[in-house]
Amino acid sequence: MKIKNQDIEQLLQIIPDYPRTNIFHINDISVSFSEKLKEFASLKEYDYDDFYLFNPILEATKLEINQPRYNRHAKLYDYVFISSDLEKIEDKKLFFKKIYHICKNAAKVMIFLKQRDYELESILEDLNFVASNYVDISSEYEVLSVQKMHGWGVYDM
Repeated sequence: MKIKNQDIEQLLQIIPDYPRTNIFHINDISVSFSEKLKEFASLKEYDYDDFYLFNPILEATKLEINQPRYNRHAKLYDYVFISSDLEKIEDKKLFFKKIYHICKNAAKVMIFLKQRDYELESILEDLNFVASNYVDISSEYEVLSVQKMHGWGVYDM
């Protein structure tokens, strides 16, 4: 992933200075983004959990796609960053259901994509992720930003 540091810093400005912020990151693409996010979280004294699905990145923990839950110790997250190759995920709906369940109410999910994916947007909308927005972050990637809708339809998932 080729993203300039200034673009990463600009993206991280969406995270306000609130205490006890939890960040969940699934990363298979960029060591530099992982390092920058980890550094940012450390500087702000946020809790940062780094995972990978397919390619080991730094000291990240392996996340098995088929495991029943993605959170540890019932922890919920304010921000979820996904910079992984979603093409390798066979059941995107099941994957994002699990992501939904690790999110706090109104959590933001930032998904790095090589191009806009309207099918993914539709899946996310069906799973009660709202306010979808694309952010041009570099010449190679766009970020799809969605927010967990709280209190609606969560029991039928």
